[in-house]
Amino acid sequence: MKKELDKIILLIGQTRDDDLSRYDTAFLLRTIETRMSETGISNAKEYGSFLLDNNPETDLLFQSLQISYSEFFRNQLAFALLEQHILPGLIAAKQKNGTEIRIWSAGCAAGQEAYSIAILLDEMTADLAEKVSFRVFATDRSYSELECAQKGVYDAAALRNVRLKHLEKYFTRQSDSYSLDDRLKKMVNFSLFELLDQSSISPPVSIYGDFDIVFCSNLLFYYRPETRRLVLEKVSRSLSVERILVTGEAEISIVEKHGGFASFSKPSPIFKKTTHRGHR
Repeated sequence: MKKELDKIILLIGQTRDDDLSRYDTAFLLRTIETRMSETGISNAKEYGSFLLDNNPETDLLFQSLQISYSEFFRNQLAFALLEQHILPGLIAAKQKNGTEIRIWSAGCAAGQEAYSIAILLDEMTADLAEKVSFRVFATDRSYSELECAQKGVYDAAALRNVRLKHLEKYFTRQSDSYSLDDRLKKMVNFSLFELLDQSSISPPVSIYGDFDIVFCSNLLFYYRPETRRLVLEKVSRSLSVERILVTGEAEISIVEKHGGFASFSKPSPIFKKTTHRGHR
């Protein structure tokens, strides 16, 4: 199967502007095997030939590789630490120096993570005597996911981690779905951005990066080690020193092996940037 996988990677690279070799081998194999099962093809060589003559199947394979899933307040330990420890200190520091809070949600899918951050920040800064401004930048490589995010409409199941007070304050029920308040939607800047593009460091709309917190959750483990390093180097360059990276629980060991980050509070997937490595 490995030999045939290499041929499929080469074939796709010759016919499309995308590199399947960036994906973790096990994840790529599982995805291809699923597509083979769906098409009724049991032989990898035959499937490679099928891809060569079938553009719709190639599209379906790529769609299967684009993991776009998120939840509101997905990692409850991480969000508890943000709410109780990280954001209060950050807000106090910004009050002293008069600068804004800058946060990036990378691979934002349909916007749940970015809106979760905006909810916390709006709630925590609303009644301050000395106001603190914030901006949340959310990016994804998928137009369709960004369109869903900008609409801000979710079914009830998607809101299972949302507190009742937040549900009542920030959402309006519409039949069997919930729509986000327009005021909150305006707090998040959604834009198309290819995280794996080596020519860019941070979303162009953010102008200069320099983020206080970057969320890069449940994304790294889908890629091979060299691609993980690319992403983490990019995140490191976009973060201010001593600022925060939030990943997924399954990616803790990946960040620890990379270096340049220290655990904020184990076993949470939160890290503090510890070096100037790659910072611009």
